[in-house]
Amino acid sequence: MKMIFLLIFYLVVRAISVELVAESSLLTGNACPKLSTVMQEILKVLNLMVDGADSKKRDALFSNFQSVISEIQTIKADNKKQREVISNLNQKIGELQTSQMEGKTKLLSHLEDYQTFSLTVNETLQSIQENQSAGYKTLMDVQNKSGMLINNLKDGVKELKVETRNQAEDVKEAKNLLMKIKVQSDELVRNLTNVTENMQQQQQQLENENKKQNTEINGLEKEHIDFKKDLLQIQTQQSDGNNDVLLLKESHLKLSNAVNETLTEIWQNLTANDNQLRDKIARLYLAEIPGNYAFYSQLSTSITNGYVVFNNCKTNEGSAYDEMTGIFTCKYSGTYAFSWTIATSGHRYTEAELLVNDEVIGSSGTDSRPSRDTADSSTGFVACNLGVGDKVRIRVNGTADGNYSTFSGWRLPDGNSSLYARAMSQLNQPSTYSRGYPFQSFINNGNHYDSNTGIYTCPEDGLYAFTFTVEASNGRNFNAFLRRSGRSLSSINVWPDAASGDYVDTSSTLQIYSLSQGDKIYVYGSVIEPLHSTFAVWRIGNTSSDTPGFMGYTSYSTSSKPLRYNIEVLDTSNSFNNTHFLAPKNGVYLFFWNMEAAYNRRLESFLQVNDQTVGRTIGDGRAASFDSGSNLVVVRLHKNDNVKVMHDGEADRGQTMISGYFLFP
Repeated sequence: MKMIFLLIFYLVVRAISVELVAESSLLTGNACPKLSTVMQEILKVLNLMVDGADSKKRDALFSNFQSVISEIQTIKADNKKQREVISNLNQKIGELQTSQMEGKTKLLSHLEDYQTFSLTVNETLQSIQENQSAGYKTLMDVQNKSGMLINNLKDGVKELKVETRNQAEDVKEAKNLLMKIKVQSDELVRNLTNVTENMQQQQQQLENENKKQNTEINGLEKEHIDFKKDLLQIQTQQSDGNNDVLLLKESHLKLSNAVNETLTEIWQNLTANDNQLRDKIARLYLAEIPGNYAFYSQLSTSITNGYVVFNNCKTNEGSAYDEMTGIFTCKYSGTYAFSWTIATSGHRYTEAELLVNDEVIGSSGTDSRPSRDTADSSTGFVACNLGVGDKVRIRVNGTADGNYSTFSGWRLPDGNSSLYARAMSQLNQPSTYSRGYPFQSFINNGNHYDSNTGIYTCPEDGLYAFTFTVEASNGRNFNAFLRRSGRSLSSINVWPDAASGDYVDTSSTLQIYSLSQGDKIYVYGSVIEPLHSTFAVWRIGNTSSDTPGFMGYTSYSTSSKPLRYNIEVLDTSNSFNNTHFLAPKNGVYLFFWNMEAAYNRRLESFLQVNDQTVGRTIGDGRAASFDSGSNLVVVRLHKNDNVKVMHDGEADRGQTMISGYFLFP
């Protein structure tokens, strides 16, 4: 009986547990703790049933069982309420899900509309941007064109202002010049009056002297006649002997010689006085004519031995050069720089000399004798102080070839420091990097050059031009640099290459630098030969865009046409762009360029202005491996004229360079 009851009770509890477990999966809140409590009570009842043997335990068991049933009923009631709540919640969740689905559908619809709208907006924006871009480009073009027009107008206004100022200055200068000419004319009239008076006085003196001399001559003639009479008398009287006759003849001969010498001396004095008067009158007519002076002339046909007439004159500012005679005559005293280039071919050697009033001031040597050379050229530089009437010309011993041979000169600014020095003996490599070749100075205006150290010290800030020529012989080849306080001013150098044997080679350069007061500049290299090796310096002016100056060189071998100078050393007016120079303003300009013929090659180059050739160089390195050819041009340019270098081969690096600067308006 007891076992049956326990079995039934177990089944009831089991069923309730299963139901409660099933229901508990749906419950939230406090249902689970209550279920746990009921299960604990059931376990207690089971334990009591197992352990119960007496009636008290059974009563306690039934009491507990009844309380468990009450709890279960309470839990069922709570579960029912919770089911209702859960059902309501599920219904609301379903409604919310339905509403959410409808909202999602509407949202998707709105999203599609938004995407369509966005595409439309993007297309519209893109169209607007394209229109804006086109408009912006148009606006930029208009702005650029307007800017260019404004700049051109500004430049035009500036040029007009400059021209107006220049015209005013020219008018002022012309007035001053007229005043000077008037003063000089008045002075000349006074001088001529004085000369006339002096001539009249001297003429009177000469006439008086002539009268005295005529009187003396008449006296001598009378004495001579008297002597002849005495001689005749002696002869008629038959003198005592032949000895007396011989003595008389000897006396007669002496007297005749004395008379002739007196007459000759009188004639020489008259001639000398006449020449002196002529010289004085000629010098009175040679008055100073202030102005800008520069010339550049080419030799059109070859010439051998003698004075060179560079007959193809391209530039002649101030008209001081005569292309009929090849002579430059100074009209305005001051310091002048001269340059000449002599080319020769046919395995010949040519010596060229620059003469001032027939005195040799500078010289150069051009050697095309090596067997494989076809031509060679050399360039010389000189700076010298000239007076009115001084004459400058070139003389050659050998042959100067046409087209490549040139002669040029220009007046340097008044008051600026200048130097010309020359090697009078063979000069060895300087003992230290802080000293240069001790060239012997010929002019040292300002005394800024020390011939003991070879150092030129810049007296003030500004733009300076440096020229130097070095000559090597007997197979020597080396590079020479301009140095400042032990370091090279730039990588530009000259490199003479003399062929083996009794041959020479020269290399020249003209370099421009912006320097500071106190900078110490000198030339450094290996052994150089005398006379043709020189060093010259002059201050150009202040470093500014008003004084256009530039310099560049190539750091690699190149065949580019026009020649490309990839390294820019100087450009004061932003007018040089590696391949060409655009003139920033009207005026007279100087250009120097050097071409180094690449290994075992011949090289010819052409300096062109607006595609028209104005100068040439020639070099042939097939005998000495390399060779340099240089030249200098002085030319009047208009604003935006294009200057470039063309050539027919390959130019080597380092020595291939160009420089130039503005001389005057």
